[in-house]
Amino acid sequence: MKFAVKKNPLLVILVTILIPIAAIFAYMDPDEGWVGLVLIIVIEAIMIWALFQSYHEVTDVAFNSHFGPIKKSLPLYDIRSVTYSYNPLASPSWTLKRLEVTGSNESFRVSAPKDEERLRQVLKERCPNARIEI
Repeated sequence: MKFAVKKNPLLVILVTILIPIAAIFAYMDPDEGWVGLVLIIVIEAIMIWALFQSYHEVTDVAFNSHFGPIKKSLPLYDIRSVTYSYNPLASPSWTLKRLEVTGSNESFRVSAPKDEERLRQVLKERCPNARIEI
């Protein structure tokens, strides 16, 4: 079952205006501005990929999180807790409100889903021993 993630409109706008800004700087300094333009295009490509490919998926065996090229997975039997985290430096995310998924050996933070109630229900059904506090 897939769950779309919440996206902060300000971050989405920022991502969409980076290329025009870089193009303006490249036009203002044609000798060296293209270097910044190339860097911005590479970063922008990854961010646009993440914009359209950010979701969580709960399968029969694992909780999977996708943020563009970044993929994280934790087996359902290994999940110990799912709580909120508001640390802005913890991981890439489209919002400041994140989920912290903790297993016995690892933990990671991911974007909060749009339908938090449905994700809570699914996780409580499939991880009866986990502490789900979302």
